[in-house]
Amino acid sequence: MAIQMQRAFNARMLSRMTKHTVLAGSYDADNNWVGGQIVPSLIFGVVKAGNKFSQFDEGISKRVEDGGTRLSDYLSVYMQNKFVLELADKVEWNGKYYNVLQKSDEDQYGFTSYIAERSENWSPS
Repeated sequence: MAIQMQRAFNARMLSRMTKHTVLAGSYDADNNWVGGQIVPSLIFGVVKAGNKFSQFDEGISKRVEDGGTRLSDYLSVYMQNKFVLELADKVEWNGKYYNVLQKSDEDQYGFTSYIAERSENWSPS
């Protein structure tokens, strides 16, 4: 697995994504809630549609997208250890937003894998 993933991190295989980190909000001097800022940053990784937990039910999870058909709302994202996602982060890929659901440490192989779920109603404001 380690050799195959190292090949996948070849620059031609990497997908460009935007990580949106949502900072914690706070109360102002008048005791009104002020939501946290959203900080975007550029990251690169290998993206696969679906993940090992997806069942790919045709009638339920099939989605028509520009350029083809996706069969899941989930992504598996693999990144070298120089890029880090946290569970509260949002990932933008191909104009869609995804919530990071799970992180799997594959440090001995030099990468980290993530599972992200498509978010229908979130967008940076």
